[in-house]
Amino acid sequence: MLRFKRITAEVQLIFAYALANILSALEYRSAFIVQVIAMIANNSLWLFFWWNYFQQFPLVNGWQGTDIVILWAVAASGFGVSVAIFGNARQIPTLIMNGGLDAYLGMPRAVLLHVCIAATDPSAWGDIIFAVGAYLLLVHPDPLHMAIFIMLIPLTALIYTSFMVLLGSLAFFLGNTEGFAQQLFGALISFSTYPMDIFNGFVRVILFTVLPAGFVSFIPLQLLHHFSWPLLGILLGAVAIFALGATTLFRTGLRRYESGNLMGAQM
Repeated sequence: MLRFKRITAEVQLIFAYALANILSALEYRSAFIVQVIAMIANNSLWLFFWWNYFQQFPLVNGWQGTDIVILWAVAASGFGVSVAIFGNARQIPTLIMNGGLDAYLGMPRAVLLHVCIAATDPSAWGDIIFAVGAYLLLVHPDPLHMAIFIMLIPLTALIYTSFMVLLGSLAFFLGNTEGFAQQLFGALISFSTYPMDIFNGFVRVILFTVLPAGFVSFIPLQLLHHFSWPLLGILLGAVAIFALGATTLFRTGLRRYESGNLMGAQM
């Protein structure tokens, strides 16, 4: 019962921060709208490229134009929710290096949760609007597939967020990893929007381990084509593993961070 109340309180905290971040972004309404429209246009341009390609070549290695739409819709929606709600996760390396985590250590809730939800990227709402719009307008899903799509959004968002936390937490042990983290996260986004069948062998193994692009795009695509409980279980297991790994690595590193501060204070 206590655990349920704690989870409920944390969910309420996430929604409260999300609302506060949206209201903060809307204080500069024109800039917010421009960023959202720019992101929708950027994603639409890439999707148009792929859509035009599949108009010329309707079937490529088993892939159709609608598959690319689904791929982009799932990846963009998951990324959008991740960055809109947990947008500060990308700042973890910077916070570690400049002592910015100190502001979160005295808060009553989990440090990592507060760090992740403390900021948002307004342009992420453009990703969300683009993803939902593209899926509805170009795929024409029935209610069941729309429900599956909505279910997949938080799962892919958690993978994106966990990966950001994992990369950011390396700064506890390796020093300034901001550039390295940005490059790897950019690689995850890029590989998530390409047909998985163009990769094979060792590269495909990488895309299901080091860079979890397969869990962000390929498995959700299969679930939207042919839903199966075992495949959903695999996706849920991957989400749990990455989330647990990110939380554990951050907490382990945070002990080193706190220890360093205490040593500095004693000196």
